[in-house]
Amino acid sequence: MTVTTDRKFTLYGYFRSSASARVRTVMALHEIPYTNHQVHLLKGEQRSKEYLAVNPSGTVPTLSITEADGSQWSVAQCVSIMEYLDEEYGGQSKVGYLLPRNARDRAMVRNIIGVLVSDLFPCLTSGTLKRLRSYGVDDAAWAKECSAAFVEALEGLLKRTSTSGKYCFGDSLTLADATFSPQMETVLRFAPDVLPNYPTVYSIYQHVSQLPQVVAADYKHQPDTPEELRAK
Repeated sequence: MTVTTDRKFTLYGYFRSSASARVRTVMALHEIPYTNHQVHLLKGEQRSKEYLAVNPSGTVPTLSITEADGSQWSVAQCVSIMEYLDEEYGGQSKVGYLLPRNARDRAMVRNIIGVLVSDLFPCLTSGTLKRLRSYGVDDAAWAKECSAAFVEALEGLLKRTSTSGKYCFGDSLTLADATFSPQMETVLRFAPDVLPNYPTVYSIYQHVSQLPQVVAADYKHQPDTPEELRAK
């Protein structure tokens, strides 16, 4: 059931951006309608005058919100967007809140998100890899080394937090899973042989990545996905 809202949402993102995919996943899980506005990172559209007026940082995603009274505002960090959407719509969503209702469990979910977003994600962005190449660094070796190091850390963490090997925390969906699956797609892109070495991480990825809402939000199923990368 689509949530009831008087707000109108526009999501500025890019099909291959894992940060954009995290937000798309939460919107799919909560069935929040939105308008998709593609920002082609490889063409430099994030640096255009038009987009910088939306998000001065020139990053994706950005969620633009139009309230019922016509006023507009926006938020541009994926974790902030995910938490806002969950706080506003988790209570009327079929999947329920994706952040636990008690402080201890919320902290543990945010800890997992932090490893994914603050530790692993910056190592594998296109901007980081491009800068490394400009310095003569072997970016492929860098990506594999970083992926292995942080996925190993993630394995140790998820062994303690996942009770079934299906979800990152406990035995139900949380914002950690919405963050996890897109980031593992990025790891598979740059270091495809890493994930199978870590059974807990791999088991959770195999389960979460096949959930219908996660599939709908992944990079293979977006309006701006090139034909050669679309799901066959």
